[in-house]
Amino acid sequence: MYLTSVTQRDRLFQLVLRWFADRPEPDDGKFITQVFLYENVIWAPTLRRFVLDILTRVEPGPIHTQRLRTKDELRAILSSSFDSLGPRSRELFEKYRMYPEEFFPGTPADVVLARRENGRPVGMVRVKRLKRIAEKASRRVADFLAGRIRQAAQENAAARAAASGVPLEGLISSPEVMFDDFARAERVVSRTFLEEPVRFQPRDLRLDDVIGIKFVGSEEELLRIERAITDHPLVVGQEREEHRGKYNDINLLVDLELPLPEEILRSTRLQDWSKGEKRGLSPELLSREFPAYVHSGARTVRAEVILTTGEELIESEFGRAIHEQRILEQRTSAPYSGRIAGNASFLIEYLLMLAISPKTRLGEIPIKMWGRYLPDIYSLAVWDLFDIRLGLEVEQAFSNRTYTPPEEPTR
Repeated sequence: MYLTSVTQRDRLFQLVLRWFADRPEPDDGKFITQVFLYENVIWAPTLRRFVLDILTRVEPGPIHTQRLRTKDELRAILSSSFDSLGPRSRELFEKYRMYPEEFFPGTPADVVLARRENGRPVGMVRVKRLKRIAEKASRRVADFLAGRIRQAAQENAAARAAASGVPLEGLISSPEVMFDDFARAERVVSRTFLEEPVRFQPRDLRLDDVIGIKFVGSEEELLRIERAITDHPLVVGQEREEHRGKYNDINLLVDLELPLPEEILRSTRLQDWSKGEKRGLSPELLSREFPAYVHSGARTVRAEVILTTGEELIESEFGRAIHEQRILEQRTSAPYSGRIAGNASFLIEYLLMLAISPKTRLGEIPIKMWGRYLPDIYSLAVWDLFDIRLGLEVEQAFSNRTYTPPEEPTR
């Protein structure tokens, strides 16, 4: 995966490629843990300045921010703040209040909501969850390999056709035989990870939306917001796309320039690194290695910026384009979701879970890209990162009990 929101994105990309080839290095765990401890410290002040600058340029006045941990909190605020938008919004809010279980309750989120003094939401910043990063990155892998797998399956079918003395288009195959062609093609392609490096380029595995910013306003306000973004001194690159359909918005990929390393280090000289202790790294080590990390990283980070009206925001959270439903549709519509995609998803998720676990050293990577595994193996490997041994404890509890067979019933 190539995360454009990470200053050490090139090094992280090379680490992932090595893991795909089952070539971990001793310091990989330390590095990935540092990524998820250092990066927020590096870019959060720049992100905050950018968002507040844009909002105050469009409409001067105080901005209040609030941290939200679930989508339930966000929907509760939106349903109480946008009642005046019209009958459609009131209809959706009434449905939400009557049938809250239809709106994916309990969905976790990491959102900072920005509101005017009157309570009206005008913007939000969210960081994509680790599970979603793993899903999207593995989908990039699957998209890259899907053509190879189809080609290999077609070559298997062509070999069978030649052996039967018929042209490929005249070959009639049962579903079982076609499934076998595909399975053999998967084996062939999966072995390439072992036998030679797969030639991924950063663009093949690029994720631009780990950091997401959303500005909410009227059509006129959104025009002013877009102009303010284009003219902002921190913006050094921008790509634009309009979405029209179930959900309508303007999507911008914005590259934000970070302060000079010396300025970042000066502003973070009193940073408290004690949270690193729960992730296996001492505060002293984190403080000592932070300067080298900052100096060797990129000087920009990328964020996805969405410009949307209040009406469209409500549709994305309550109506025709509800976000969680779109995630489910993406999962079921992938062109390829076989074992290679599953292994890639787990490897990336395992790497990200290592970053937040108390462990920084690992021996063998538990999954190989060319292997076949039951889903249980994924769970056991992640549990092991957090020293959870539920399965073994249950097994031990049963093995320590003496089994007494029931008495035969008297006749």
